[in-house]
Amino acid sequence: MKYRLLGKTDLQVSVIGLGCGRLGSVTQAGGDQSALRVIGSALDAGINFFDTADIYGQGASERLLAQALKGRRERVVFATKAGFCLSALGQIARRAKPLLRKLLGKRSSLSKSVQKVRAAQSRQDFSAAYLARRLEGSLKRLQVDAVDIFLLHSPPMEVLRRGEVFQTLETFKQQGKIRHYGVSCRELGDLPLCLAHPNVSVLQFELNLLQPDAPQQLLSLARERGAGVVARGALAAGLLLRTAAELRPEHCASRPEIFEDLQLRMQWLEKLAARAGCSLPELAMRFLLQMENVSTTLIGTTNADHLRAHLAAVDSPSLPPEILAELGSAPPVEPAASR
Repeated sequence: MKYRLLGKTDLQVSVIGLGCGRLGSVTQAGGDQSALRVIGSALDAGINFFDTADIYGQGASERLLAQALKGRRERVVFATKAGFCLSALGQIARRAKPLLRKLLGKRSSLSKSVQKVRAAQSRQDFSAAYLARRLEGSLKRLQVDAVDIFLLHSPPMEVLRRGEVFQTLETFKQQGKIRHYGVSCRELGDLPLCLAHPNVSVLQFELNLLQPDAPQQLLSLARERGAGVVARGALAAGLLLRTAAELRPEHCASRPEIFEDLQLRMQWLEKLAARAGCSLPELAMRFLLQMENVSTTLIGTTNADHLRAHLAAVDSPSLPPEILAELGSAPPVEPAASR
């Protein structure tokens, strides 16, 4: 594993981090034991950066991380987020999770109900009182006195413009409850608003082969301001795990009008991957790992074998300059939305 300094913080983080969004979820195959195996595999591979949030698995993601990393806290860096509100449906799902897992194994139709629960968790609250309560809950679940990195979870632009929320984060830092803070950005256009606040240490946003040239100026600005960059969505919500031939309009549910452009883009990327002597997912990882302004790239998986397969990109040779140049030559295509 290779490591990089996370912006102006004192944290050395692995160039690949584990995204824990699905750990402990109702739909995770193998349940909690599978989640613990994935975390263990990540540690064995040298991964020390773990990205979670208070609503992931209705809090189970944070609890599982604490369980798996007990006695090894000094080896890892936690980043958690807050700002989304757990719906009433989500609270019911949290209590009924063991039963729901058994039922999901027998009736696939129940997965639609789970999707409704997730969709209902769209209300947000960035008030000082709400964030304080969520932070206290995260500290308890993670079994720590302070969180290494505390991120606002996809705040709307008006919250960033007003700016009061950053004073709240500064208060948490002065209280010793967080070491560094930042924003998990909803859109790339949010970055300049975040960077206007000098104590923002970490920015997380989506970055992948479907929009490779879009954020270059923003990456340079983040580096200039000393903000560490965490890339999420490396595989575009799973789109880059498919082939162009496998792509269907329903895979672009949020933007069906981009299907044809996306399919053409993926056909072109497959040809570039073949020239580079690798698969499309490996091309996606190698591309991000060569970005020096990106401190760590998240891989979100609940399968230890899948994680190990993606880790191979760390030791792969650099992509040829001509391939890198071509990757930035086509207009970006908006991938599936993620948070």
